[in-house]
Amino acid sequence: MPGRYPRARATALPLALAALITSTVTACGGTDTVNRSKVPEQRTDPALRALLPEDIRDKGSLTSAVGNDYPPLSLLDIDNKTVIGAEPDLIRAVGQILGVRVRLVQANFDSIIGGVRSHRYDVAIQAMLDKKERQSQVTFVDYMKTSSSILASEKAAGRIRSLSSLCGSQVAVEQGTSQVDDVAAQAKKCAAAGKPELEKLVFPDSVGCFQALSTGRADAFVGGTPTVIYQAEMSHGRLRTAGKPYRFLPYGILINKEERTLVRAIRGAMQKLIDNGTYAKILKAWDIESGALERATVNGGGA
Repeated sequence: MPGRYPRARATALPLALAALITSTVTACGGTDTVNRSKVPEQRTDPALRALLPEDIRDKGSLTSAVGNDYPPLSLLDIDNKTVIGAEPDLIRAVGQILGVRVRLVQANFDSIIGGVRSHRYDVAIQAMLDKKERQSQVTFVDYMKTSSSILASEKAAGRIRSLSSLCGSQVAVEQGTSQVDDVAAQAKKCAAAGKPELEKLVFPDSVGCFQALSTGRADAFVGGTPTVIYQAEMSHGRLRTAGKPYRFLPYGILINKEERTLVRAIRGAMQKLIDNGTYAKILKAWDIESGALERATVNGGGA
């Protein structure tokens, strides 16, 4: 199996790499079944369940927006339908503690804040940074610490060491992410310093970003460190991490600001997963244990 991620879905990667990954997975005999999480079953906590809004308790389910293209946090399994990853594992375990099943709805990243605010989704877990400016729109229950990083093509990796070295490059970013602002700000700095133009390429999802990178349309991608490391490993040297990670903030589960008891329920369930060791098992399974939090915080992100 390639790298440390035996449950990776090939189509979540750049298309130029899909054939390589698919052939490797096939050789391991893993394409005829759907790989499902082995997360330990959780017991319902009656006190936490009582905090759920009445409509969620009555229907017995929690609707969560989730991504499908940001491995190892979320990706499609080998059936090209089932969403797997650390985030689905975490939110399902939370649901078990709250005594409800979790209905996952795949959604575009830039639509999830609006979806939570309009009650289309009860919650969302989709690699969104808990930033101060977002806290005015939704409440976050943090579930892991993370950072941003640069992924460069093999050709460009030698000259790209930081955001400031992106001048003269074509840089892919996913629509709605904080990295769009990072790259836009750096483009202005490049222009002000009289350096070669930084061209920002904004795609609606990360698959488009990685495809642009693997086909040579983009020199680099700026995104979350977990997926940058994942893609670098899965590319077998075709893509490389560049420079050091920057801006350390937590990822958070999004909840409508009006749903204060739901926030308490989700935070309590997440803390119980931390305390009973399930949280650590999930992060270890997806090789992201370095992002582990000691406690589930609410709006713990900085600027």
